[in-house]
Amino acid sequence: MNTTQSPPLLRVLVVDDDGLARRGTAQQLSAAGYPVRDASHAQQALTMLEDGGTDLVLTDIRMPSMDGFELLSTLRQRHPQVDVVLMTAFGSVSSAVDAMQQGAVDYLLKPFRFAELQARLQRVAERRAAHRRLAALEAMVDEPGRFGLVGRSAGLQRVRERIALFAGHPAPVLVTGETGTGKELVARALHEAGPRRGRPFIAVACGAIPRDLAESYFLGHERGAFTGATQRRTGVFEQADGGTLLLDDVDDLPADLQVKLLRVLQEGVVQRLGGAGEHPVDVRVVATTKVDLEGQVQARRFRPDLYYRLRGLEIEVPALRLRGDDVVLLTEYFLRVLAAAQGRPSASLAPETIACLLDCTWPGNVRELRRSVEAADALAQGGEVRPEHFPAAVARHDHPRRPYSLHLEGAGPLHLNDLVRQFEDEIIGWAMAEAHGQQSKAAELLGVPRTTLQSKLNRA
Repeated sequence: MNTTQSPPLLRVLVVDDDGLARRGTAQQLSAAGYPVRDASHAQQALTMLEDGGTDLVLTDIRMPSMDGFELLSTLRQRHPQVDVVLMTAFGSVSSAVDAMQQGAVDYLLKPFRFAELQARLQRVAERRAAHRRLAALEAMVDEPGRFGLVGRSAGLQRVRERIALFAGHPAPVLVTGETGTGKELVARALHEAGPRRGRPFIAVACGAIPRDLAESYFLGHERGAFTGATQRRTGVFEQADGGTLLLDDVDDLPADLQVKLLRVLQEGVVQRLGGAGEHPVDVRVVATTKVDLEGQVQARRFRPDLYYRLRGLEIEVPALRLRGDDVVLLTEYFLRVLAAAQGRPSASLAPETIACLLDCTWPGNVRELRRSVEAADALAQGGEVRPEHFPAAVARHDHPRRPYSLHLEGAGPLHLNDLVRQFEDEIIGWAMAEAHGQQSKAAELLGVPRTTLQSKLNRA
């Protein structure tokens, strides 16, 4: 049984200087249930449109004073939410092309059968309904407080809460997380949710800047400061004045530049290369890192004073494998976005595909998921998305999902016994929480005798 609801009938305004044709079309639309009004010329139509009660204008092209193309152009500026269908008895292929290029949704040649008009209106109604569904989806994942971060997991909710708390604060923010988790999205959300929105947002990939150009890139230079400096150039701090500067992968900054960056953060001024004066800047810095920055400090690869300056406010973005059903929500969201961009219905997910998505560890996180969904959607061709449509690394089921993850990049020397003890304590803590403090149930969860668990709980 088909339970799909038809979109509501469009509210139509018929515009035609031919009274007989205008009234005839309006009467047929009214008899078919369409809310309809009519106007004898374009200016009258523009006046009637001010009340906001129109979805579509069906207008003749050849009219005195203002023709249909001029009316279309005016509507694109004043009422972009209103669709326009042009009609004429003097049609040609070139006129149709012009109409569509100028923003009309369709084109009819007079005389036309009412059934043909109804079919065109139905297509417009279906397209408008699809756009509304997409807008509703985007609103669901981008409502105030969500900041465009799709998902319902506890980890992502903590990220949203911290964005809301930190957005209006002037202090630097350190955003941590694995590659592809969406750290730049968090940085942009901090900017857009705070008082600096509308001001510059400058994103800098710290690892992509040549070392010999890094100081000039950040601080700027005066003309003649070095060979090739033929004119003054402002650095990214001055470009971001009043706004936000994102330092992506801040751990990639050279040590000498870390010193200069610290001075800017402490004193709020920059001195261009070759310049004598200082220039005040008001910049909110957001830094991201995919490594353990504290470990980098201990390994003497990152300045401790800069680290403590950056980490006053911190947001940790969870890996996708730790976000549970968010992977399915994200997949459905990406499929809807892809379908809307191509003007077609969204593809559906086969049940075994959902299991495959949940089973994958997603080492590339949300970035990997998005690229995989794009590939799967292209292969599914609008039909049901199955596991074999995904890249081979995703579609395989021969990789059991690990219940834990290790973050050892940049950690430096490790003490195995201490790590094992810490890991064991965390697992026991998880089991006791799951068992609500009942030792026998926790021991069952861990697969160990109760006496073994008790001895571990009682150790010093």
